[in-house]
Amino acid sequence: MENNGENNGGEIHNDATIGEERHLVMRMSRLGRSTLARVQRRSRSRRSNRSESVFQDNMFPAYRWLLPGWIVEERRMNTGRIYKYFYDPAGNMYYSRAEVLHAWERLGVVVIP
Repeated sequence: MENNGENNGGEIHNDATIGEERHLVMRMSRLGRSTLARVQRRSRSRRSNRSESVFQDNMFPAYRWLLPGWIVEERRMNTGRIYKYFYDPAGNMYYSRAEVLHAWERLGVVVIP
């Protein structure tokens, strides 16, 4: 059954997608869920109806390198292209892993590759 309405983020999803997002949020750490709530409050007006977003944190194998409380948004456009946006615990956005590592460096975090 399809749900052609809008969810709270302003994105159009079918029921399976909404259920999957809830499942992913349940797997996020408490700090990741806290950051996600902050990001969603800030960015509701910037959401596009031309994309679907999935949020993940360091509980997911591909993002184990993220510090606790940092999350990544994988935004899939209708064209199939995926954009990744990273958020710190304050909700600030970074456009690449390099920007994240640079922010950590400014904070004095030592990163060992």
